[in-house]
Amino acid sequence: MPGILPMKVIKVGNSAQSRIAQACDRCRSKKIRCDGVRPTCSQCANVGFECRTSDKLSRRAFPRGYTESLEERVRALETEVRELKDLLDEKDEKIDMLSAMHKGHRRLSVTSAPPPVPLDKHNNTTTIKDTQTNKEDTFRVQASPLLLGVENSDAYFMGASSGRTFITALRRKLQESGKPCSDFNPEAFLHVQGCPPLTPNPPEASLRIPPRLFTDRCVNVYFQEWAPLFPALHKPTFLRIYEEFVADPEKVKCNYKLAQLYLVFSLAGLSSSAPDLDQLASCERQWTASLEAVLLENTMNALQCLVLALLYCSLTADYRRLQHYKAIAVGLAYRLGLHQSQKRFSFGALTLETRKKVFWTLYTVDCFSAATLGLPKLLREDDLQVEYPSDTDDEYVTEKGFQPTLPGEHTRLSSALALFRATRILARVLEKNYPSATTYDLSLQQMVNLESELDGWYEALPAHLKLRFAQDKPSTDVTGSRSPLLALAYYYIRTLIYRPAIGSGLGSRAAPALMSIAESSKHLFQISELLEERNLSFSFCLNKGDMLSISALTLLFQVVDLKSDSKLARDNQRLVNSVVRAVERLRSPGCVDLRRIASKLLGIQVAGIGAAKKEKWE
Repeated sequence: MPGILPMKVIKVGNSAQSRIAQACDRCRSKKIRCDGVRPTCSQCANVGFECRTSDKLSRRAFPRGYTESLEERVRALETEVRELKDLLDEKDEKIDMLSAMHKGHRRLSVTSAPPPVPLDKHNNTTTIKDTQTNKEDTFRVQASPLLLGVENSDAYFMGASSGRTFITALRRKLQESGKPCSDFNPEAFLHVQGCPPLTPNPPEASLRIPPRLFTDRCVNVYFQEWAPLFPALHKPTFLRIYEEFVADPEKVKCNYKLAQLYLVFSLAGLSSSAPDLDQLASCERQWTASLEAVLLENTMNALQCLVLALLYCSLTADYRRLQHYKAIAVGLAYRLGLHQSQKRFSFGALTLETRKKVFWTLYTVDCFSAATLGLPKLLREDDLQVEYPSDTDDEYVTEKGFQPTLPGEHTRLSSALALFRATRILARVLEKNYPSATTYDLSLQQMVNLESELDGWYEALPAHLKLRFAQDKPSTDVTGSRSPLLALAYYYIRTLIYRPAIGSGLGSRAAPALMSIAESSKHLFQISELLEERNLSFSFCLNKGDMLSISALTLLFQVVDLKSDSKLARDNQRLVNSVVRAVERLRSPGCVDLRRIASKLLGIQVAGIGAAKKEKWE
């Protein structure tokens, strides 16, 4: 009822304890704890006594620790205010930068604007003005000669979506701004020189059975971290193979079974925070030999092995084998009819769902690897008639049909379906922004449209698959890797949308594009950090080191023209410093060059791996 409220409750210090400011007369005389409920406290109500508080306090009405608790709260509020102020300062700085860049452009637009023309009766717009705006937003892209490797006919091509064009644009910007860059080598990044072996000494040729503790952990990690996004294997079927392997490894002679087993061990083991490289090198040797034995088989089992191998090669940046295996996998998928509508075939439900899952997993790896390598994807959009798989987990699918599931529960497959839809947007980004033509025109409006489509996909994600950001930082209440990795896919695609505008003929009009990819690059690193803090695997079809290197170079591109004491430059310095340390821990190619150029632009202190080479650089 109204008015029955406790007296003033005081929180004591940082503890969960609290107490009221003044007890009632009976509780004071009995020296018992009073809960302060009005009009009758609980103690008085239990014995039917009239609850009164007659004496006014002659002492201080606050317990010990109350002042300290207020001071602690004030400090917390001051910290929060500082963080919010920093965010506002950063936004203001970005707005001022854009205003300065566009000031001359707006003046030019006003003085040269055409006289008003009659409105079009059908669409109520001015056609001439639209045409002029389109011309202003359109720029021409001239593909750079990006043949890499030896200087002969065996040199290979790496297109713009790989990031090579962007790195070259950064070097050119450094030269134009007068910054020292003679020792900045673009070919040091992105595994241009190939993929080094896991260990300097190759494992022994004899069969080495991994320990049970290692394999159990890898199987659990694979189905918790990898399978929800890349459902290439049917879980119950694989677990039966694994049980057979655990019972007696020597009896498992089937090549496709061995390839699947050791690929699962390799994927899960390599994506952990502290991989056992010697053990993984032995596993790689095993699955490579088994996979080579089934490459010519026209079976779904062989295709599943190839898809797992593609994920492994993407993770390790083994781009030579990636292209080889992908060509065989795409050809086999066409041969098996996976690109067709699966309703045309009279298979059981389990077979049909497995075919759909394997195809869309291959499609996802095809698109992301095409973006990574700067090459056309191999699966043609015009050929695809296949449906998405049903939103049902493996345990509830049999050849006879679908078993009932618990209502209201989220499926693990929902994250894979979300990734498949995002990949369709990535395919359109590659088609429109990175065509194979040597010279082509792009417009900012086209990029905005692609970003709107991507934003619509992300906003439509269910709550359990969406990573929220508060005060420009990712939420830390995540319990799995699915929402962070879907957010990682979102920001990665977002960088690809706007990257062609950087270093183009747009000049100052490319400033919003640079801010967009810089913000996305920052979030990519934050998500990578979040996965490490939560001890979650980086279970995605990208090389972590290459992704972080491009993110750091993007932040460096942004600060070339900034004052060193600006808020944005200081924030980028802190971020780049963290990225450099992460890239050095991964021993990625280009980590030395990245620290070198970062130290010159941002004054980053040489530490860690780079400390031993400081004198050599200088």
